[in-house]
Amino acid sequence: MVEKIGHIKNPLTVIAIFAAIAEISGTTVLPFIEADNQNIYIWFLMFFPIFLVGIFFLTLNFNHRVLYAPSDYKDEKNFVNPYGKASPEEQGNKLREEVEEIEAEGSAEKSSATEKTDKNEREAESTHDKFMSAAKINSIRNRQLMADVTLAEKLAVNKLTKELGLNFKTDVRLEFPDSNVRAVYDALAIDDDEVHAVEVKLFKARHVDPSRLAKVLEQSELAAQSFRGIDPRNFTLHIFAVMDTPEVEMAMLKHNLESFAKRYKVKVKIHITTLDDLQNEYQYNP
Repeated sequence: MVEKIGHIKNPLTVIAIFAAIAEISGTTVLPFIEADNQNIYIWFLMFFPIFLVGIFFLTLNFNHRVLYAPSDYKDEKNFVNPYGKASPEEQGNKLREEVEEIEAEGSAEKSSATEKTDKNEREAESTHDKFMSAAKINSIRNRQLMADVTLAEKLAVNKLTKELGLNFKTDVRLEFPDSNVRAVYDALAIDDDEVHAVEVKLFKARHVDPSRLAKVLEQSELAAQSFRGIDPRNFTLHIFAVMDTPEVEMAMLKHNLESFAKRYKVKVKIHITTLDDLQNEYQYNP
């Protein structure tokens, strides 16, 4: 019969057993206490459960993760380490989302602007359109965008590694099963005081749309809240805007992005440079 009773695995069970023993023991010894002290002791028996419940809910609010045991997780590794390498599928989905954002931004700009086409681009299209279908042209552009996004992410992370002196791991997934928070970042590094997450955004349109940052800011806000329960370090999101457009006012752009990021409850640092500057810095010549 005793063999059927498993050992205690969950902190919640420990709390329940402690509370039960405290109340039963307190009630049992009450008749043996002197009459002068019984009045005080009765007040203690009444307020102790209230105090215990209050402490429990404070813990549940600010550090709820300590109330779970490793066996409560589908994968016990997540109890120790919420960081993991993003799967190839997750990396591919993220890359496609970035490309779709750039294409949508470019399409919106073309539809709202007058017909002004770069001379070189017009000449290239006029010569190639005679021999290639629209689908073929779109496929080539899509592959070029993927290459540009991948290049921008790699060079931007290299630049941050050099400037901050941190060892960034690329394509990292943050996952908190108890709060259903899941986010994939281009890079992540940890030092003694902070967890640094990096999101690189490539912009090709002349008019930058700050709402492209909304998704990663929402995810990071939730991630920062989850971190408060498991890690004493601060969570910082580094947004690296890489511009591939001419005549961009960097100071104004940084101000606009910072203003947009302030809508979210997460610490954000904005970094801005151009793709040409990154290529020149690392002597990358495609």
